[in-house]
Amino acid sequence: MRMHSGVWSLRRVLMLSLLILIVVLASTTGPFASFGKAAVYPQTRFAVISDPHVFDVSLGTEGPVFQEHLISDRKLLIQSRELLEAAVSELCNEDLDFVIVAGDLTKDGERINHELCASILSRLIESGIAVYVVPGNHDILNGYAMSFTSTGASPVASVTPEEFAEIYAKMGYEQAIVRDSASLSYVVEPVPGLWLVAMDACRYRENAPEATSVVGGRFSEDTLKWLDSVMNLATSSGKALLGVMHHGVVEHYKGQQRFFGDFLVEDWKLIAERFAASGMKVVFTGHYHAQDITKAAFTTDIGGKKRNVFIFDVETGALVTYPCPYRVVEITEDQVMHIRSHFIAEIPSHPAGFQEYAKEYVHSGLTRIAYETLRKYRVNERSAEILAPQVADAFIAHYSGDEVTPKVTIDTSGTALWAKLVVWVQRGLINGLWNDLEPADNDIDIDLSTGSWTVPSN
Repeated sequence: MRMHSGVWSLRRVLMLSLLILIVVLASTTGPFASFGKAAVYPQTRFAVISDPHVFDVSLGTEGPVFQEHLISDRKLLIQSRELLEAAVSELCNEDLDFVIVAGDLTKDGERINHELCASILSRLIESGIAVYVVPGNHDILNGYAMSFTSTGASPVASVTPEEFAEIYAKMGYEQAIVRDSASLSYVVEPVPGLWLVAMDACRYRENAPEATSVVGGRFSEDTLKWLDSVMNLATSSGKALLGVMHHGVVEHYKGQQRFFGDFLVEDWKLIAERFAASGMKVVFTGHYHAQDITKAAFTTDIGGKKRNVFIFDVETGALVTYPCPYRVVEITEDQVMHIRSHFIAEIPSHPAGFQEYAKEYVHSGLTRIAYETLRKYRVNERSAEILAPQVADAFIAHYSGDEVTPKVTIDTSGTALWAKLVVWVQRGLINGLWNDLEPADNDIDIDLSTGSWTVPSN
């Protein structure tokens, strides 16, 4: 399955000038401009990693500022290097054509962390496996790029968009057959007949100095036009399409837009339909730290005809958040995408019981976040102590995927009347997390011709 980049280097050079010309000409057309016979997906096998949030411990792991950051978060930051190294080690032993990384490569865009992340991922390339990355909201021009000491924190160098592309030059940007001038989006052809559209909807140019990054995502009009032209060209050229981006393009549970809208790209309904109508049937995403797959179907007008189209948003959980997953994906000749999820079972600092440790670590962080949020709603201390672990349970279930809904999603017994009212008002979030939208989340077989899906029996 492995494809060395040198095989296609001459082909890329020959195609590049032609593609730039065609894309410029195609940019005058709107979405859904061409929709011919559905492209055939070539056989391939690849892996998906998301949100490794690499943190070089040389930046410091002591002091109240760092400790406060740790206990109020859901990330295994200190173990982030070990987790990425473990995933890369496992993937080097797989028969893969390529690996995609769906953003948030670093803690907060620190240059030293990007250099560490790139050096670890380069081991895949040395094993003959191509790597393609996209930025996440944490990765570029982040004002919260910090080092930590026993007394506080100090700013360190982040990276610009240009520096990001330079650091990860061998992980998509040098291999690109065409790039978007308005963002860090690009297109590669990892195997003949398949175009991987790496999309950048991050808003790093809006980031403020010495402040955390803008969480939400948005495509500029220029990037949308570029995406239209790329997808129209793919359709007319008979290329099958896959997408990868950081932000979600479809709601993963009812009410996600209301409660966590920043984890979806702006105008996601229109974007999802636009992609689906252009022949992009699967987009791999991250950002929310959850193992979750969701599907959207549309009846849309393409070339004056009503057509039924679909798109799957395959969200991969964060490598630094329980259950520390990655996915291996295979597309077979019968046009079925087989998705299998894997979970890091051990790292050098935790050779045994790592999954239990990771679960407890993340649960305690989520419990604290939930407790402090409830207190901001003026829920009394005792009621918040009862409710917060149950809120954490719901998030852990969603992060793990394939939720099994309990009879009672949150038990308010023993809480004050005001706490019960707050839970009633916010019940949509907890019920949404527990009541997962179809399809299955971890192991699934998707028919790319029809959009139907099944859960494998083994």
